[in-house]
Amino acid sequence: MLGLLGAVGCEGRCGGASATAPGVPSPSQSLSEAERRALPGTIVFLSERAGQKDVWRVTPAGEETQVTSAPEDEYPGPPSPDGRTLLVVASGEANGGVFQQLRAQPLSGGAAVALHPPRPRARNASWGPDGKWLVTESDAQGFSDVVRLPLVANAVDTPVTHVKQGCFEPAVSPDGTEVACVCSGEGDPEVYVYRADGTGEPRRITTFYMEDRSPQWSPDGRWLAFVSNRERRERVYLVRPDGSDVRALSGEGFAGDEREAAFSPDGQRVAYVARLEDGKSRIWVATVAGGAPVALTDGTHRDDMPAWSPDGKALVFVSERDGDTDLYLMRADGTGQTRLTTAKGADWLPRWFVPR
Repeated sequence: MLGLLGAVGCEGRCGGASATAPGVPSPSQSLSEAERRALPGTIVFLSERAGQKDVWRVTPAGEETQVTSAPEDEYPGPPSPDGRTLLVVASGEANGGVFQQLRAQPLSGGAAVALHPPRPRARNASWGPDGKWLVTESDAQGFSDVVRLPLVANAVDTPVTHVKQGCFEPAVSPDGTEVACVCSGEGDPEVYVYRADGTGEPRRITTFYMEDRSPQWSPDGRWLAFVSNRERRERVYLVRPDGSDVRALSGEGFAGDEREAAFSPDGQRVAYVARLEDGKSRIWVATVAGGAPVALTDGTHRDDMPAWSPDGKALVFVSERDGDTDLYLMRADGTGQTRLTTAKGADWLPRWFVPR
């Protein structure tokens, strides 16, 4: 429901530096407790430790609390800009069908607020920068529209897109004036930019005949990242919001099907996942300015879903390296890889932020 590599060697760069370089810890050396406690913010994630999907919360030091416990499966959506509210996607069955519902969960405690009645499609939400509204996929009025919702119970949808074949994966621009999304009106998925108030004509960003999807804005609004199979393999691309300067993020350094791109808080780097042919996967980082990407994990495990710390000094990611699916921490150069969650049952889909 939610989005959720040719093998290459490390060439001395796994962990961002040689393990023998003076003063640089090797990738196998764990972060100290003091270093973990110095990392800012909190991490929410999906956990299956209770036999269903619930949202949990963990500090970088490993202190855990449960956030949701409804009878339905619940997935963590994005936190609000002030970090006080978490969007949760509830998924269950009713009247012989599957439903989804967006709920606003106060992280200080208290009951979640249902933003709309249950419906078959309600997912991939993105906040407006003031935290008073969001956009999301919805089938309330069509197959899949992007709609705008205020942050109130039983909110009234305002359509942003009107495409019979469907629009998906919306992302609000940093200034809140525009929404990038994927629409299939021309016969294949392409990236478009709409005005966030739903007025005017959209701006088409990509024009290739293959599939372009998963757009997201850089924090400064100067770039969009998206995934495309235009080379008959999946790669992360960058493009300007006017459709110019399209280029593959990894340049000549392609190392397997790419996905799950995440901009660093300063917008200068992008972490992403390259999937290997044997089903394992590896986390890389590339600079927006260009240059060769650097491997952060070694490709001997399945490592996925990187998310940056709010200060850009570390990442949390998901790995199966110790026999279960858990969250791990590492420095931004790949060193200090440290297991964060240990409960039996899969932990995945991390989001790292600072509640204000």
